[in-house]
Amino acid sequence: MAIYRLSMTKEFWEDLRRLPPAVYRRALEAGARMWEDPWAKELHPEKVKRAQEQDIYSSRVDQSYRIIWKHVKHTEVVLLLVDKHDEAYRRAARKRFILEGGVVKVVDTEYIRPAEVPEPAGGLFGWFRRQKAGALFMRYTDQDLLDMGVPREALPHIRSLEHEDDLPLVEKLLPEEVYFKLLDILTQPELPTVSDSALRESLERHQGGEDLYRFVDSEEFKRALRGDMEEWMLFLAPHQRQLVNRWYNGPARVKGVVGSGKTVVAVHRARFLAREALKRGGKVLFLTYGNRLPGVMAHLLRRLAGEGAPELQAVECCTVHSWCYNFLQRRGQTPVVDAQALPAIAEQAVAEVQSRYPNLSLWRYPVTFFRDEIAYAIKGRAVASREQYLALERSGRGTPLQESTRQVVWEVYERYQALLRAQGLWDFGDYILETLKELESAPVEMPYVSAVVDEIQDLTEATMRLIRRLVPPGPNDLFLVGDGLQRIYPGGYALSKLGIDITGRGTLLRQNYRNTHEILRAAHRVVAGLSFDDMDDQASEAPEPEFSVRQGQVPILRRFATPEDELCWAMEEIARLRTSNGYQDRDFVLLYRWRKPYQDLIETLLPSQFPEVQMVELQRDAETYFGPGVKYSTFDSAKGLEFKVVFVLGVTDGLCVPRDDWNLQGEELEDYLARERRRLYVAMTRARDFLYLTCSRGQPSRFLNSVPPEYLQRV
Repeated sequence: MAIYRLSMTKEFWEDLRRLPPAVYRRALEAGARMWEDPWAKELHPEKVKRAQEQDIYSSRVDQSYRIIWKHVKHTEVVLLLVDKHDEAYRRAARKRFILEGGVVKVVDTEYIRPAEVPEPAGGLFGWFRRQKAGALFMRYTDQDLLDMGVPREALPHIRSLEHEDDLPLVEKLLPEEVYFKLLDILTQPELPTVSDSALRESLERHQGGEDLYRFVDSEEFKRALRGDMEEWMLFLAPHQRQLVNRWYNGPARVKGVVGSGKTVVAVHRARFLAREALKRGGKVLFLTYGNRLPGVMAHLLRRLAGEGAPELQAVECCTVHSWCYNFLQRRGQTPVVDAQALPAIAEQAVAEVQSRYPNLSLWRYPVTFFRDEIAYAIKGRAVASREQYLALERSGRGTPLQESTRQVVWEVYERYQALLRAQGLWDFGDYILETLKELESAPVEMPYVSAVVDEIQDLTEATMRLIRRLVPPGPNDLFLVGDGLQRIYPGGYALSKLGIDITGRGTLLRQNYRNTHEILRAAHRVVAGLSFDDMDDQASEAPEPEFSVRQGQVPILRRFATPEDELCWAMEEIARLRTSNGYQDRDFVLLYRWRKPYQDLIETLLPSQFPEVQMVELQRDAETYFGPGVKYSTFDSAKGLEFKVVFVLGVTDGLCVPRDDWNLQGEELEDYLARERRRLYVAMTRARDFLYLTCSRGQPSRFLNSVPPEYLQRV
């Protein structure tokens, strides 16, 4: 008996969700039967005679609706669409399969007539006089052209073109990369016929293709039919799918612009590696930095694989620090961190050392400088001795320190450690260092054959050294994901200097899928030209993203008298968007750089002013993110997450974004401002559809000065 494998186009998936409920149920039954046997008599399979593509068939859903599918010999079935009888056959006649870069793509060859070309008023493009649509791009729909990056306002002109020689006449209407993309399309040969063997090989290798998904098993297919799976679980861009399913001979690195799908790729990759790990009796370690992300990642993995899927048992999702805590406990140690006590302990250490050297200019720096130096320069680099610290290259710290000054800073560090131990306390950097010591003194055989590490830009050098120890070198050992432009903590490192060689296994994702064109334009201008450390051997500048084809409202900046006014206006706007756009409370988030005064006001003012709205602070558990209620959080806690509507509160210059610190100057000030600029960029790019910024008691942040009026509406 033949065992069939099914694939589904995104078009079929979207068709299903438009069916009337009764037809939908029958379509599910027919789809489930096709997995068992697409030739079953009760499905009434028949060949579509007018189809351009070979082996296109129809199966009956009921008297009115048909499923259209392709048989790829011998046992592959691709579900193409489902529609009413006549329309289903008409659409079926247009379908063709092609290979682009070895990946299957399903194309529509019929020309859909666009809107009439408007009569221009003359000028440079006054030659566009004909109302009849041209033949040059008749194989492509309007949406195809928009997806290629053609501006909507240029569509009528593109549609008017008859011959290849006409294309240069619209060059000035198009971004340079779009013009050359259209030129490449015109020079490509006509669509070739693709053999079944080539289609089958591509489906197997890439688990589908562009807008095409090949199901792992029948249970996954049934989950998709029931609606238990979402679009991100099924349809990845071809370059994303290749990253997920690629076999690497060593560590791989994926970096990319904000909203380019890095986390989605990481989740899919973790599942792919887990299936491989099960064959070897091993596990996959999925690590993140932020303590809210492991719960989110575990939730997404469960949604992707399905509750009870075997591969879930082979994946361990946690933060680096929680992994270290559990490991140290198993080794007989009891780490205790009192986060509220740490600032006072650091202040005491500084005061005690200062009393011995009262006249040093070093003391003009705030206590936070010493805390950061200990966390990122000393513990973050796993510096074990005074001599190592004196010779340390302190890249990413911004403040140059002479040897005599470092001697004193080292004394502050030693005193700080002594005070911690006297109180039986640790800080989070100790988790990493003590774990490294344990593994170096008494190595332990780990169960992990692979690790997926997200947000690597926020990890320290010591943390990356630890991760390298947890997974033995080999094929598919480390899959590292991150964006140096979103780094918000001091310090930095180069992967190559840690023995992590990604030569030939690095990928940059440029296409933004999350934000509207307008939101990303505004956010990108905040960091455009900013130099940053991207875990390479040299400084990088913010790459120009491929902007989203989704259009939307220009972000809005509003000024108010008080923070209370900011919050009340935000809540009124939330109520308006719920009514006008159909959003739910969980689609909104309020973000702020500092907890005071905004979190205090949210928790005290809003319950009395807006008792009908449930406010939820983002916590470690995934429920606070995926569950009901308007969310609120700091910029840092929202990293890695996204929301349909974002309110960035308190972007007031000097008070919050950035908060001026008159102790900083020179390189240290530049480093601080660069990190604060990146923080605002991260907050702004959490927004998918709408972005609002508010400020009060001062001028808007200086970081917004670089955003031109056409990208930011100032009210």
